[in-house]
Amino acid sequence: MVHTLAYQRKTSGESLGALKRLTILGMLAVLLGGMLLWGMRRSPAVQADVLQAGLATPRVHLTPLPKTAEPAPIQAAAPAENPVSAPSNQAVQAAAPQSAPELAQVLPRPQLDPANEYIYRFMQSYRPLEQGGGCAAIWEVVPDYVQLPNWLTTPGSASQIYSKVSLYFLAAMLIRNNAVDASECPNNGISLENPWVATTCGLNKAYGAVIAWQNRFNQVILDIAQETGVPAQLMKNIFSRESQFWPGIFTTLEEAGFGQLTVGGADVLLMWNKNFYDQFCPTVLVPEACKKGYTNLSVNEQQMLTGALVRMVNATCPTCPEGVDPAQAEFSVRVFAENLIANCNQVGQTIQNEVGRPPNRTSSYQDLWLFTLVNYHAGSGCLRDAIRNAAAKNYDLSWDLVAASLPDYCASAKLYVEEVIYMPEVAPNPTPPPNEPTPTATPAP
Repeated sequence: MVHTLAYQRKTSGESLGALKRLTILGMLAVLLGGMLLWGMRRSPAVQADVLQAGLATPRVHLTPLPKTAEPAPIQAAAPAENPVSAPSNQAVQAAAPQSAPELAQVLPRPQLDPANEYIYRFMQSYRPLEQGGGCAAIWEVVPDYVQLPNWLTTPGSASQIYSKVSLYFLAAMLIRNNAVDASECPNNGISLENPWVATTCGLNKAYGAVIAWQNRFNQVILDIAQETGVPAQLMKNIFSRESQFWPGIFTTLEEAGFGQLTVGGADVLLMWNKNFYDQFCPTVLVPEACKKGYTNLSVNEQQMLTGALVRMVNATCPTCPEGVDPAQAEFSVRVFAENLIANCNQVGQTIQNEVGRPPNRTSSYQDLWLFTLVNYHAGSGCLRDAIRNAAAKNYDLSWDLVAASLPDYCASAKLYVEEVIYMPEVAPNPTPPPNEPTPTATPAP
């Protein structure tokens, strides 16, 4: 009996010990489970993407370009306490403001101009084509995106079209519109020979603002490129070559905006981009007149439309800070993209008219864009004559053959194209198109 009671106590003690151990293990499991659930509630750390190197200077070009001559340095009458040296590659990155507050100082919010009411209405109501296939769809070409030269690319990030180009015309415009103080420079940093160009001293004073300004519209360019199919790098290169990113006028009202739109260029856009014409025309003319189509309008009506369109891309605003309406400037990027699409349409029809074959049976995607730049700069008459001359010598149309066949009156278009696809570190100052007017209408056969 005694042995039986002792055995029962021993067994009972062991059971209690096991129960305690199980209880402790259960509590540990609950604790660990709670910690795991709490950890799952926390947001995981996000690794920021490393910025890619800027691609603003294309590596592919047809012929080397001579270096653009810079204005001769001007010695100041009295040396400043902190003398300014010519901008170097090392100084560029340090001088360029890139943060949002710094950019806001360069280009503040606009004050809407009541005289541009029709422009603001059109900006808010415009609807692009849904497919957005761009010129590849017009020409029915499937580009080899792996082999495309840099100037025909649309990168995934706005940082990849970041540029650091010495822009003497842009520096002068920033100085003249009081965005930069160059009072320490002789003649306030403006060249005595050319009042639209800054001196080296003026560029030094304006360099930070020049870098900020030329990259101010990168995201807008990228967004519109992805929407329309027009290459982002190509648009940026054109803007650099045409206006040095100043969205106002160049000396006269004959050329305006980022892409220096002329009345002839506006004529191409309205004639060859039906979607744009259908939406723009009723903001200027009565809808009944617009239904006739652009080519059936009277000369006076066409002039009213082209004049209003040139005014639309001219973002000059005397009542705005720095003399520019940023909202209008940003929308003008879309207008120029639509203008390039119109030029692509015209190039395709010109080839069809001259050789009797569609563009995808005569030329590569890259060559078709080079033809489009000729058409954009010198007009369809220039391109038509070059294609006609080239087609008499060869079955296919290559850029080398067409460029060699350009008529004398627009032979400068070849240099223009090369400067667009290969942008030097010091950009040429804006220049007007060839003096001789060329026809823009290219009727279908």
